[in-house]
Amino acid sequence: MCHAIQHSTQRQSARQSRYLRAAQLLLLTVAASFGYGLAVSPYFAVRDVQIRAPDAALAKVALAGTRVPNGASTLVYPVQRIVEQLESYPQIKKASVERDLPGRLIVHIQRRHPVAAIKTDEQWALVDEDGICVGTTTALPGSLIHIYGLTNIALEPGKHLKKPQRALLTATLTALEDCSATDGLVMDFADRYLVQIHSPSGVLGKLGSPDNLTRKIMMFLAIMEQLEEKGRRPAYIDVRIMDQPVWKPRPQS
Repeated sequence: MCHAIQHSTQRQSARQSRYLRAAQLLLLTVAASFGYGLAVSPYFAVRDVQIRAPDAALAKVALAGTRVPNGASTLVYPVQRIVEQLESYPQIKKASVERDLPGRLIVHIQRRHPVAAIKTDEQWALVDEDGICVGTTTALPGSLIHIYGLTNIALEPGKHLKKPQRALLTATLTALEDCSATDGLVMDFADRYLVQIHSPSGVLGKLGSPDNLTRKIMMFLAIMEQLEEKGRRPAYIDVRIMDQPVWKPRPQS
């Protein structure tokens, strides 16, 4: 008799547990439906997209590239799509999106800045520190590092330098980080066994192979600075043999 009562109690307890789980599932379904309905309601629809960029021209590009479907929800729209759209533009280095409830998206934009001009066929490719082409020009850019012989392939905006060329660019930029006079400085990679650097003041640096390129450029700059502080006027400085650098003075005018 007691055994039958115990089985009956267990069945009743199991039935109550199933009812409780069903009730919880129903409540969760109702809550989720209500939440989703609220999220996609017209109250949270995107009504305004605000662009924050460093200049009006870039803001105009970003606004044209920000495509949000009609009726999209500020709460649930996947803003990573906007980021991917905008970062496909060569001028834009980084984009991020802030949700400003109930109906505004704020888009933050960082511009890519060219740091070097690379001579290709008939034009100059303006590249940033990542080796990405920001734009092109046929006129010699006066305020950037000029690089010859790095690549003969024309670079279109948005395209990357290939990995070996990018490594040489990085090595050059690393050496010039603390150099204040880089405008018009020239790097020449046309002969890979005799890489050369030309300072804005006209001093030639013979660097040899691109091995240890950063150290060679830094050594050239340090020797040039020391010589010029002493009133010397070097025609060239040869650092191909790094532990035996030599220099030659300019002819007396």
